[in-house]
Amino acid sequence: MVTKLTLSMDRAVIDMAKRDLQTKDKSLSGLIEDYFKLLINTKARRSPNAPIVAELTGLAVSGKKVDEGNLITEYLLDKYK
Repeated sequence: MVTKLTLSMDRAVIDMAKRDLQTKDKSLSGLIEDYFKLLINTKARRSPNAPIVAELTGLAVSGKKVDEGNLITEYLLDKYK
């Protein structure tokens, strides 16, 4: 089912995009839809599969300094209780 979506963008960007897309036989709506699909698929592929990956990734993003060896040891001890 196709649903209408209203976006607000700079007029010059819209005009440039439409001119460029005319030569490629593609609509602006189609381009935006393709971009969202790509964005969603990329995000889904990046999701961590293992809990330790999620924990370590969170630490890297937060910028906290943590003893990684200790974190892994704690994780393994908890896992194999």
